[in-house]
Amino acid sequence: MRVFWRRAEIVVVVATAVGLLMFGYHYLDFVTRGVSVPIYDPLISEMTGAWGAIILLMGPVLPIVRRIQKRGGALAVPFHLAVLVGFSVLHTSWNAVTRQLLYTIFGLGHYDYGIMPTRYFMEFPMDVIAYALFVSLVTLVDHYGASRDREVQVARLEGELNRLRLATLESQLQPHFLFNALNTVSSVMYEDLAAADSILASLADLLRRTLRSSPGPEVSLQDELETLDLYLAIMRARFADRLTVDVDISDDVRRAAVPPLLLQPLVENALKHGDPGPSIPAHVTLRARQSGGDLLLEVQDNGLGITGSPEAAIGKGIGLGNTKRRLDHLYGDHHQLALQNRSSGGLSVTVRIPFHRIAPEATHE
Repeated sequence: MRVFWRRAEIVVVVATAVGLLMFGYHYLDFVTRGVSVPIYDPLISEMTGAWGAIILLMGPVLPIVRRIQKRGGALAVPFHLAVLVGFSVLHTSWNAVTRQLLYTIFGLGHYDYGIMPTRYFMEFPMDVIAYALFVSLVTLVDHYGASRDREVQVARLEGELNRLRLATLESQLQPHFLFNALNTVSSVMYEDLAAADSILASLADLLRRTLRSSPGPEVSLQDELETLDLYLAIMRARFADRLTVDVDISDDVRRAAVPPLLLQPLVENALKHGDPGPSIPAHVTLRARQSGGDLLLEVQDNGLGITGSPEAAIGKGIGLGNTKRRLDHLYGDHHQLALQNRSSGGLSVTVRIPFHRIAPEATHE
């Protein structure tokens, strides 16, 4: 129904515009040649001619033209000729009937349209031009619509493919994290049973949260921090008093969108590879701030840093490598994952991604 009214609107606007333009042209032609004619005569003639052509073209002719264009082949030309002849006959007949009808209604007497058989031949060249323009316009519009449909389809397929790739990468992270957490339990259970029990309880809470599907490819930074807290509860049970974590994040960036499970691999990397040693307290600092149009996340530790290139360090482990691939899929070239040894000791891992706030409905319960 919406398409019908939209098409009716186009018919009214186009037919009226064409009719008025043609009326202006013919009336001024009479004026410039000094020929006196009643203004209603060219007005009725041009308006009925324009309305008749547009109604016929947009009504019965349009679906036939589209069917011919879709079918294509050598028969398209004779089919178009047949439709053109039918259109011209109907258009000329419409002109004769509607003009006489309007003349009668307004008391203008008899409308002289000349000898009708000759009139059909006279109007045919103008109808050829109108029909050719109409077919060209329909072809252009249909090609544009098909091109847009293909672009939308390709974009949809690319989106589905990226979602599948992200789901695969996230599913790799969860077992990776689970194995590391179970190793932690194994390392403390014979020395501190209470700590092992606490780790298992925290692990169960964390698994419930990470296994819960997020409604999109991103969650809020606040959601991610709550997930990280559950992970840190496990690590505190392992490190005891030797671990301190500072979080420096203002409230205005906590609604920022980040990929799920972004922080946990970074902090896990800091604790696994940045642990300064059993006799030295392990210190991790997490910062987040908006920098221009980007969100800047930074995880620092006080460990030994890296000895090789940052690229080699990223490609070496599952956590950082997986994080880099997920950022590639989500943001293309609009992101950065950088590792840098700190002058005061330790490693700084920086993630830069486009800043935008997550919709409230996209957050966890």
